[in-house]
Amino acid sequence: MKTSQTYPTALIAIHTIHSAPQKSKSELRGLMQRLGLAFLACTLVISATGSANASGARDEGTVRGLGDAFANAFIQKNAELRASLFAEDGTFLTPQGDFLQGRVAMVKEFGPEAEQAVNVTTQAAFSNYRIRFVKPDVAVADALLTVRNVNGPDGTIIPVIPVNFFFVAVRHGNRWLIQDGRAHFAAAAPSNMFKSSMR
Repeated sequence: MKTSQTYPTALIAIHTIHSAPQKSKSELRGLMQRLGLAFLACTLVISATGSANASGARDEGTVRGLGDAFANAFIQKNAELRASLFAEDGTFLTPQGDFLQGRVAMVKEFGPEAEQAVNVTTQAAFSNYRIRFVKPDVAVADALLTVRNVNGPDGTIIPVIPVNFFFVAVRHGNRWLIQDGRAHFAAAAPSNMFKSSMR
């Protein structure tokens, strides 16, 4: 009688011993699956963020390129190239205060302007870019255009002309274009501003 009572007890004990690891294995498997899914989700988020940052950096470089191309086309006296950087119905306010709308008006203005101002020693370069994306396809850019050695209206060479240049760039299809640009002569610093007051 003792043997028959011991036998079912032993079976229950063996069953309990074998089922405990099974339960632990299934819990461990479930935990591993949850951790795997969490890791995959994190990887996808990081990947999406990384590609968005790469895309944003690429777009920022392209928007900067609009300004740089504008300066190069000015030096090359290429009015058509300068106008092509603008949207078809784009606008531009020149530093002299002339308001231009559309590429045709820009070509008419840009041609004679460059012919008169640019000589073999003229240089133009943008710096101090500040670019902010208002939307993924709309950027606001603010920069300083420094033009050197241009012909003045009286024929003398003007050594430096700083121009504040502000523009709104919009993506049209797969291409960024200037929708609206505004250029203003920057105020020159007083000549004694950087002189030391100590003797």
